[in-house]
Amino acid sequence: MIKHGKNIIRNYMTMNFEFGGIRIQDGFMTAVDWELSVNLIVAQRAKSREDVEYRAGVMYQKLWFWLDANLQGIVLVNVESEDDLYIANLSSNITLYCPGNPSDDLVIKLLHSKLTALAGKDIGIGEMRLKASDTSICYTYDCPEGDYELPLTTSEYYTEGTCRDVDPWWTRNDGFCFEFVKPEDSEETDEEIFAGIVDPMIEFERAVSVMENTQIGMVREPARIVQVEKWKPKKVE
Repeated sequence: MIKHGKNIIRNYMTMNFEFGGIRIQDGFMTAVDWELSVNLIVAQRAKSREDVEYRAGVMYQKLWFWLDANLQGIVLVNVESEDDLYIANLSSNITLYCPGNPSDDLVIKLLHSKLTALAGKDIGIGEMRLKASDTSICYTYDCPEGDYELPLTTSEYYTEGTCRDVDPWWTRNDGFCFEFVKPEDSEETDEEIFAGIVDPMIEFERAVSVMENTQIGMVREPARIVQVEKWKPKKVE
């Protein structure tokens, strides 16, 4: 059993995920392997048991897809450090933008917030644990009240330019872990500047929709694995 807010949860799932990447701190780059554990609480809403289990299965795949697509080979950087951000932008790896020192106590907050945004009402994100190979400490975090004490807008933490989105990546239900920055003195509209950017979660939802449509009139089976091609985002700086 676990306690989530004021509720005692007796039935939940745990997602375990491992990934590796680079942590940049004060100009130093450290190769790190992480172990992430996430408790997932299935929302028991006014649906049949089969529908609840099906939606929970699809949402589990969605969360796994985001983690696998973004975090493998990730570069963690404090975007408030001009030098560290410059180093990160020299890499072709996906960069996870942090509003401060990219230590695990901050990273676990960002991931908890992002997974909560992705999960919506189908799954509750409970306690998370994050263990990195460059430290002996394992961080545990939960936020049942949703008060992450993180910046609420991109302008609050990203000062090197103007971002496409007002909401930070960790609050958005999309496939990214960084911000899209508008070129200086550009006269083009946002639609023109970012025309080539495709949100991978749209492709995921499309694949789920196709799968669901093929099951109309049939007995619904447990959610099958949704295959979506790997993606590599194009950053606009």
